[in-house]
Formats: sequence, structure tokens, C-alpha cells
Amino acid sequence: MPGDESRHTPEVEHSRVPSVRPTLRSSAYVTAVALIAAVGFTGGSPWPILLAAILTLPASIVAVPCYYLAYGILALIPGANPSSSTGSAMQYAPAGPITSVVTGEPAAWFSVTALVVGILTMTVAAILNVLLRRAFEARRVEQRSRAPQ
Repeated sequence: MPGDESRHTPEVEHSRVPSVRPTLRSSAYVTAVALIAAVGFTGGSPWPILLAAILTLPASIVAVPCYYLAYGILALIPGANPSSSTGSAMQYAPAGPITSVVTGEPAAWFSVTALVVGILTMTVAAILNVLLRRAFEARRVEQRSRAPQ
């Protein structure tokens, strides 16, 4: 086929692009971070979230502010903030009507979306760390192969 001549040149065969195929070690790391983040975000506990952020350093330096940016943008959507999700209900009892007013609770879709975005943010940070580590390893191997002996 025309154009296939350059597919097997030394430059292409020895590409500096690291493999993106997951290994058992990288899969375990990403899964552990995702599970720790899920425990933190679903339980509302800051310690697992902090642990996930520490485990995903240096990528979490960018990921955590991105999460808060996404959270803030979500909060701007009408109906997301607590003042917009105020509701009331009236029930009739033998003693007379009972009225209840619910205020200050975020909308259910907002809470679920914030949880999912938080878990995905930490998971993507872990994946980015795996790719960065592989890129640095490939670069180090290449530099060693070029070094005069």
C-alpha cells in the first residue's frame, strides 16, 4: 500500500509515546483512588477525599481547583442552590392541616452531579498520574540509551 513505507522506520518503531495500555499495578492504583474518593464524597467525609488528593499528587494540584470550579458552575444553574429548592407541603390530619416547609437543602440532581464530578475528578487525576509516570520513564530510558558509554 502506498504510504506504508514509513511505518517501519526506526523513528516510528522507537516512538517516544508511552503505552496507554493499563497494567495490573496502574489499574489497582486508579481503582483504589476511585474507591477512596467514592467513600469520601458519598459519605460526606473530608478525610478520604484528602487521602485521594494526596495519592494523586501532582495531578491533584490541578484537579482539586477544577472540581471546585465545576461545582461553582453547577451551583449557578437555576434550581441548584438551597434558596431555589425551597418547597412546602400540606397534610390534613384529624386535628387540622399540618404545613411543613423545607428550606436549605440542595436539589437532588445537584448533589448527585457534584458527587459524580468529584469522584471522576480524582479518578482522572490518578489516570493522568499513570500517564505522566510512563512518559517520564520512557524519557529516562531514551536518555539512557542516547548517553555515551
